[in-house]
Amino acid sequence: MPKTPEEIAAEEAAAKEAADAAKDTDTPEAKLAAALADAEKWKALSKKNESRATENAEKAKKFDESEEANKTEQEKLQARAEAAEKKIAEREAKDAAAEMAKDVAKEKGVPAEALRGSTREELESHADQLAAILPKTPAAPSADGQGGTGDPIGEGELSAADIVAAVTNK
Repeated sequence: MPKTPEEIAAEEAAAKEAADAAKDTDTPEAKLAAALADAEKWKALSKKNESRATENAEKAKKFDESEEANKTEQEKLQARAEAAEKKIAEREAKDAAAEMAKDVAKEKGVPAEALRGSTREELESHADQLAAILPKTPAAPSADGQGGTGDPIGEGELSAADIVAAVTNK
């Protein structure tokens, strides 16, 4: 339990008197007594400052609570609006970065999830590094001679009976 200001003041006065009395003599015992008295004085001052700091912390907490209680409704709404705008801005920045990574991935032929970087240059550099180490996917076989573009499917093909006959003749 912290000491009262009166107790601390009494300890300080006693320590000061002991230090003054010890200064009058030059014997080692007197010097030791003076040093001990000086140490007691500093301990008392330290306890006093610690007590004040505790009181000030409690007062500061109460002050903060009263300030929060005294905020107007408009100030509270303003704070909520600012927080929401900050979240929206962060989300838009994240979406723009993801879109940029998607574009770079499409251009370079690498997965967008694998790209790292915050600028287009960093993303492109990383995409080039990935493209160099990822295996190349083989090109799909050509569709030449497979029919014309836009022709309806099924015209000119085998009928169901022709297919059954072809399978059963083997």
